[in-house]
This record gives sequence, C-alpha cells and structure tokens, in this order.
Amino acid sequence: MPEPRDIGSENPPPSVELERATLLFGPKTILDGFSLSVPPGAKISLLGENSSGKSSILKVMVGLARPTSGRVLLFGKDPAAVSAAELDRLRRRVGMQFQAGAMFDSLTVTENLVLAGREGTRGRAGGKARARDIQELLESVGLAHAARRRPSELSGGMRKRAALARALIAEPELALFDEPTAGLDPVTANLIINLLKDLSARRRAAMILATSDVDVARRFSDDLILVRKGQIAARGTIGHLLASTDPYVTNYLSRFKLVDRALAVEG
Repeated sequence: MPEPRDIGSENPPPSVELERATLLFGPKTILDGFSLSVPPGAKISLLGENSSGKSSILKVMVGLARPTSGRVLLFGKDPAAVSAAELDRLRRRVGMQFQAGAMFDSLTVTENLVLAGREGTRGRAGGKARARDIQELLESVGLAHAARRRPSELSGGMRKRAALARALIAEPELALFDEPTAGLDPVTANLIINLLKDLSARRRAAMILATSDVDVARRFSDDLILVRKGQIAARGTIGHLLASTDPYVTNYLSRFKLVDRALAVEG
C-alpha cells in the first residue's frame, strides 16, 4: 500500500482520490470498485441518473460514508487512518453543498455563513468570514435580500442557493456540489454555474459537481464522468460522450442530442 504524500510538498497530492472504492448497504451495491483522482484546481462533473451513486461518491470523499473496501485519500491522507483531530482539520479544507441544504434552521442565512466561515482554514485569519465577504457572496447567488431570514422562510430554490453560499464562504480547497441547480429556473441555474466556474478559476479550488442534467454538466466542466450503478460508464468531453457507441451512454445522452438538433434547426 503506497504511503500518503506530504500535502505541504512542492508537488501537492490530488485533492481527493478514490482507489477501487466499494460501498455496500446490506445486499445493495452502491459503489462498485470506483476509482477517481482529482488534482488541485480540477473541475469535474459527475453525471448520472438518480440512484446511480453520485451522491455516495461525494459522501465517501469527505468521510461521511466509509467504503466497504478500497481506499480514500483526502489531500494525501486516509481519513480512516488519522486521528479525530486530523480528520477534523482535513474536513475544514472541504466545502460541501448537500441536496437538501442541511442548513441550521435556528440560524439566519447570515449566521449560517458566519458559522461556516469559522470552520474553514483558508483565506482569512482565524477562518472568520468578514461581513463584506458574506454580503458579496449572498449578492452573487441572488440572496442579499434574504440575509436575515431563516431557512424555513426560504423557498426550496433559495435554500439551495444559501447552502451553496455556505459551502463556498470558507474558501475551501475542495468543493463538492450535489445537484446545485436542481429545481432552479434556467436563469438562476446559469448564474450558479458561472459563479462556480469563476470561483474555481480565481481560487484554484478543486470542484466536483454531481448532476443528472447533461446541459449543466457540460457547461460546468469539459471533464464529464457518466456514473452507472456505482461505476464509470464513460468519461471525457461532451463530444467524446456523444460519439460513444455504448447503448447506455447514447440512450442517456439522447435528450441532449435532441436539444442540440433543435438549436441547430433554429439557428
């Protein structure tokens, strides 16, 4: 088994690696020998239908689910082999937006972001988020007017945007997004995608976006991974995937092909 690499070296290790990770829930196989290496600054789209394993991949990456077999390396270290204190330090370098939001209902949107800023380790002294940073981030996701509201007072789409802001406020080195545009109107979804791409370019954070929407996946990243039954069914640019002759890949992407053809006719 290879030794974890030094995260402080001139050649930093991948932000996260999965080595033949398998995840079982009773008799059900969620991940089946899944391997992926994500270098610093990379943008990757995990694409797949519901229950394909996309969310489980993200949870395994941050140690919220432990693989039944295989190994995970987070910034070059195995979360299962480090102390509780070291695991906490590793997780502080990660930001994650959950599908359901996972906001603290007793806190306002701003208070949720302040708490998340304190938990981070990058960018600011003591990990504290300045009021100006919070305001600017809320403005960027269209929630400046909701800063003093609680999650229960927000619509589903607004809660999703608030959760996304919370995942980003601590300037994580690795940011994971689970269906960040689901339920959002096309204009807001486009705003979110552009925001994530801009932040990735400016902060060199590795970002992984899980989505079932082909258009969202290809607009976010040129590196698309189609997940099927906990395995990689295909990987490449949208052009590579569209050129695939695999029946599952062509069937999954058929809606995207129809959209492209419609746009071509309109043009």
